[in-house]
Amino acid sequence: MHHLMLDIETLDIKPSAVILTIAAVFFDPQTGSLGAQLECFISSEKEQPGRTMGLSTVSWWSKQSDAARKQAFSGTDTLKRALSNLSRFIHMNSISPLKVWGNGKEFDCVILEHAYHQLEMPCPWAFWQTQDVRTIITLAEMNGFNPKKERPFEGTPHCAMDDAKHQARYLSDVISALYFRESNPSRP
Repeated sequence: MHHLMLDIETLDIKPSAVILTIAAVFFDPQTGSLGAQLECFISSEKEQPGRTMGLSTVSWWSKQSDAARKQAFSGTDTLKRALSNLSRFIHMNSISPLKVWGNGKEFDCVILEHAYHQLEMPCPWAFWQTQDVRTIITLAEMNGFNPKKERPFEGTPHCAMDDAKHQARYLSDVISALYFRESNPSRP
């Protein structure tokens, strides 16, 4: 598989955000099948020098489920170890050409790229390999549907792996529906 869905949990919305969790799942956007998966839990107590926390994001976490908070704040890895694990995972499991998906053009991929750069580590993807889930959802809405809202969520919202899988599944729903509409123009 060469499509990779990323989801991260953070303490800010800026590129410099403290990262708590990284989830990555390979998937086939034409079938929705999921492949290799990786989840990294980063200690919120180990310093991430130069990374930021936003008051509104910290406050937002206080309103999330106990399960999501427990997972996000129970990590033991350093950020450097998590990024090394992510790089190794991508290199071991990807098929060229790699496509890296994030939910929003300014969030998952940009924050991870910033962290790689800050730690002077090579990013395992090039800037042209990133894709934006939100753009695909806008395309679906322009065609009269929104699988993000229609597909039941499996798992716990804001647990990074559950979010990544959900995003991969509803993205695949959009691609399947648009393909079906193209090949069957009589469908509304």
